[in-house]
Amino acid sequence: MTLRELTPHHAARILTLRLDDNEARWLRALGVTEGARVTVLRAGPFRGPLQVRVSERTTFAIDRTVAAAIDVAPEGSLA
Repeated sequence: MTLRELTPHHAARILTLRLDDNEARWLRALGVTEGARVTVLRAGPFRGPLQVRVSERTTFAIDRTVAAAIDVAPEGSLA
């Protein structure tokens, strides 16, 4: 499952970032790292960006194309 597919207000853990080095570096600086907890707060209308919260402290908007390259596991499905 990808971050783009995550239902708003449901938490997940980040598994992998399938992005180029520059995009991955930018996201890691915001706390988007493997194992971090992430929640989609809302989705913009007309395929707009997703508002995302990472680790209960950082909130930002992310393009849906970038979100589709971030693999997540919904909380509760992790061992």
